Amino acid sequence: MYCPWEPATFFFISSNVPLLINYSHFIAIFAAMSVGFIIFINNPRQLFTRLLLLFSFLFSFWALLDVSLWATNDPAFVMFAWALQVLIEPITYAIAFYLFYLFVHGHLPRLWINAIIFVMLMPLVLLLPTTFNLESILLSTCESIEGPIAKYYTYVLNIFFTTAIITVGARNLHRLDQKRRNVMLLFGIGLTTFLLSFTSGNIISSFTDDWTISQYGLFGMPIFAFLIAYSIVQFEAFKMQVAGAQVLVIVLWALVCSLLFVDSELLVVIAGLTLLFTTIAGYLLIRSVKREFEQRLEIEKLAQKLEKANKRLKVLDQMKSEFVSIASHQLRSPLTSIRGYASMLLEGSYGKLTKKGKEAVERIVESSRFMALSVEDYLNVSRIEAGRMKYEMSDFNLKEITEQIVDDVRPEAMKKGLALTFKSSNLDSRGRVHGDIGKTQQIIHNLLDNSMKYTPKGSITVVVDDNTKKKQVTVSVTDTGVGMSHETASEVFEKFVRARNANEVNVTGTGLGLYVAKQMAEGMGGTIHATSPGEGKGSTFTLTLRQAQ
Repeated sequence: MYCPWEPATFFFISSNVPLLINYSHFIAIFAAMSVGFIIFINNPRQLFTRLLLLFSFLFSFWALLDVSLWATNDPAFVMFAWALQVLIEPITYAIAFYLFYLFVHGHLPRLWINAIIFVMLMPLVLLLPTTFNLESILLSTCESIEGPIAKYYTYVLNIFFTTAIITVGARNLHRLDQKRRNVMLLFGIGLTTFLLSFTSGNIISSFTDDWTISQYGLFGMPIFAFLIAYSIVQFEAFKMQVAGAQVLVIVLWALVCSLLFVDSELLVVIAGLTLLFTTIAGYLLIRSVKREFEQRLEIEKLAQKLEKANKRLKVLDQMKSEFVSIASHQLRSPLTSIRGYASMLLEGSYGKLTKKGKEAVERIVESSRFMALSVEDYLNVSRIEAGRMKYEMSDFNLKEITEQIVDDVRPEAMKKGLALTFKSSNLDSRGRVHGDIGKTQQIIHNLLDNSMKYTPKGSITVVVDDNTKKKQVTVSVTDTGVGMSHETASEVFEKFVRARNANEVNVTGTGLGLYVAKQMAEGMGGTIHATSPGEGKGSTFTLTLRQAQ
């Protein structure tokens, strides 16, 4: 037995199918799959886009089944497709809930929520082939007589999931920032508008037996697609702004093309809907393009200004380096004269000095020595930045020159009341390295000078270690001085950087000595680093050079 009309062609085409049904269904399917596929293609690895694609596919499959139900005259197919629709519809609503929950929270619901949803959906699966779902078929209209599951329980589930989506949105609206709140509102309004229109149309049709009414509920899907596209274009939702414009253009194209296939009865309604959507979508696209154009112009202007500023900075940096180099060279000569004449005064070359006069000359010697070191640091910085620092590499005994330097500065340390000790952790080692002996001496002098400046009392210990396994020789200078924080230890080798508490002990430091030492060490293929247990707990500076072959 068959229903009293002609068989369907390709499952969908039949004189029994009103034009409105084809229009509402296929526009909704096109909108759903456009949103699902375009957003998925732009970010296929994200769980949200996968769920959105599944949601779009399930709805589209339901809509295709619905069109085929209007077109077919086969009662067996009607029974099968109707029962499948009853199962797909609540599952689509459940996927919609998961989709919105994932968007708001960034993760799927907890196990107990999943368990509740599973228990609620199980009666649909278990009772699907029974009369609790569908009782029989009316051959006169090819419609199923629904049982309590199809007529009541599915709509309870639909309303439950829609209410759950609204609840999740309301409870989390306050904790989101303004931009994400706007996106959530658009996404939530679009989703609930579709679900409510879909559910209300089906409920009314189920109880009035007028299934034409349910077809208007499918227009909620283009609204949902439109609001998702709008949120992407306007608020850069889901980090895929181009995808939003693609969705708007494709759905707009589908609406315009649909005008070619409508008759005069529906032309005014469909043309009006198309005009409305075209106007809104066009405005959004123009606004988005205008904003992008303005931003691009602003970026281009900023890039041009930045390029000019960079060129100017390079010129200023070059001028600064040249000035420092010239000034440093100009200072060297008078400093050499000052130190030379001061030394001659102390030696008595110009007669015997009084005690106070001798103290004054000693201060001149000390100040000129510090100034000469500062000038040398500035010259070295100038050479490093200009790429003119030269290294004369050779093999030499690091342990011997370190011990000699320690012996040379020990009298100065004793004047400050500091105990300066030299040790070697491996007495049998050769301690030979490959590097620039002059630069290495300057580095060790800088490290010792730095420790003496910032160690008011206590001791300084210098240790040379020959690590044959790593083929390295290290010089460690450990003091009991002011120490530094972990953050400062990682920054102290930068230009003009000093420990926060350094000024409490010594105000004459330039913050260049350690920078120069690090650049020289790296220039020889070595390393230098600092460690400290904390402020007030001393520091350790370690120089590492490659072992000689």
